[in-house]
Amino acid sequence: MDAANLSALVADLFLTIKLLSGYPVPEVQPTVTRVSKQTMQTMICAGPCAVRAFYTPDKGVYIDEQLDLAEDYFARSVLMHELVHHLQHVAGKFEDLDTPCRRWKAKEVEAHEIQHKYLKKLRLTQRFIALDTVPITCPGDQDND
Repeated sequence: MDAANLSALVADLFLTIKLLSGYPVPEVQPTVTRVSKQTMQTMICAGPCAVRAFYTPDKGVYIDEQLDLAEDYFARSVLMHELVHHLQHVAGKFEDLDTPCRRWKAKEVEAHEIQHKYLKKLRLTQRFIALDTVPITCPGDQDND
């Protein structure tokens, strides 16, 4: 996918996110960089891991170059998930939560929920299994048993 088509896709995904969540479309798109899975693992993992994409406020979105963003709606949903993180950052959402763990958990849960709404609208049954890796509790949370 060339840069113009990727930019158009990102714009379309931001409109979809707005419809699904109410987040405003940002005035400036984050940079989206396609890289190898190995490059992402080197950047954010201590070794091999299941990363397919990630977002950083200063560099934007990194996404696995093997994902077929042109034809695969699930791959697009992975990009959408990271774009939600950009919107969360711009809005300062969840910054009032008292620990980094709680902020991370809230951001991940919301991004997964929006991603699943997108997949459901497309009548795709595939789910983003990484939601299962979101910790149920953070240190200091009350046990809800």
